[in-house]
Amino acid sequence: MTMLATTMIDFPGWDGFLGTRASLALDVVCLGMVIVVFVLGWSIWLVRVHRRFALHRRVQLGLAGLLLVVLTAFELDVRMNGWRDRAAGEIGGQPSGDVFLALWIHLFFAVTTVVLWIVVIFLAWRRFPNPPEPNSHSEFHRRWGKIAAVDMLLTSITGWVFYVLAFV
Repeated sequence: MTMLATTMIDFPGWDGFLGTRASLALDVVCLGMVIVVFVLGWSIWLVRVHRRFALHRRVQLGLAGLLLVVLTAFELDVRMNGWRDRAAGEIGGQPSGDVFLALWIHLFFAVTTVVLWIVVIFLAWRRFPNPPEPNSHSEFHRRWGKIAAVDMLLTSITGWVFYVLAFV
C-alpha cells in the first residue's frame, strides 16, 4: 500500500505532520524525545563539566514536568483514539508481531525510566540542599542518575524503532 493510499484512510484522532500514519501526539512525542535526549545530555554536561548544580536541577525538574504533561496528553490520545488501526494501515487491521515486540521492549524501558526518574528526583529533592551542592548523597545520585539517563536514551531509541515499524 502506498503512502498516498494510507493517507486517504480516516483514522480516529488528528493526523501527524511527519508524513506517516502516526497521529499528531505520536509525531510530537517522537520529535520531542530527540529534544529530551539532547537537553538531558546538556544538563549532565552542565553539572559534570561546569558544576552548575542549580541550573542542572532546574533543567531536570523542567524536563520532568514537560515529560509529565506531554506523556499524559499522549496517553490520553492513545487511549481515546487507539494506535492499532494506524499501525496496521487500515481500520480494523492488526499490526505485525514485530510491532508488538518492539512495543513491549519499549514499554519495559519506558516504565523503568519513569520509576528511576521518580526515585532519583525525589531523593535529590529531599537530600540536596537548596541551592544544591555536593554532599553525602552525591555518589548515589551520580550512579542512579547515570542509569536513569541511559534508560531514557534506551526508551527513546526503542520508541523510535517502534514508531518506524508501526507507522512508516
